[in-house]
Amino acid sequence: MAGLQVHTAETAYAVTQAEIKAWNKIDSSDDDTVVALIERAVHNWAKEYTNRTLTTVTYNLFIDSVYDYDVPIHEGFYTGYDGHVNKRSILLPKSPVASVSHIKSYDDSDNASTFATTNYYLDNASVPAKIVLRKGASYPSSLRVANGIEIKYVAGYGATTAIPYDIKSACLAYSAYLFEHRGDLLDGKRVLAPTSATQLLHPYRIKALSTQPYKGQIQYGGMFG
Repeated sequence: MAGLQVHTAETAYAVTQAEIKAWNKIDSSDDDTVVALIERAVHNWAKEYTNRTLTTVTYNLFIDSVYDYDVPIHEGFYTGYDGHVNKRSILLPKSPVASVSHIKSYDDSDNASTFATTNYYLDNASVPAKIVLRKGASYPSSLRVANGIEIKYVAGYGATTAIPYDIKSACLAYSAYLFEHRGDLLDGKRVLAPTSATQLLHPYRIKALSTQPYKGQIQYGGMFG
């Protein structure tokens, strides 16, 4: 099995409260509490819809083994076809990935060893991003049974101003809808994102990766067409 943990959460969001107020022409501070809730709501919606990290987050990715292809693929750890598992790369969830802080391996006594950076490189041009093993290098062995490998990495576009404008526009469009319908949930109604907002996000959406055990051909990663 494998798991992804947030080591350091985001401290900024896709759009600011000031941007939401300007977009919705809110001049007073009377609705600041509502605006703050909407700021986080549209950020989380865009993040989940696209399967991307927007502002900077540091993750810890734990995997049991690089070679055990019967382990379920969670957020994208293995690739390959018909039993020939690709052992040269490890997919990293939550693109875009800015940097890899370290890769550590743990033995049965829980002793940690840092995997030398000369053994791998980060391919962040791919979607999802991946760690690629260099020619002649091999992944750590003699791992403990669970969570034998830890990968710490930084993901996200960075500051709010670095987020693609289409994503910011989608968040602002949804903010207008949420602000206009802010009482609807109390009446038992669902508040869905308008089609115009989701269409802006569609080019940035990353396919969900299988969580089923590897059997035959795998569909993984990539962008929605």
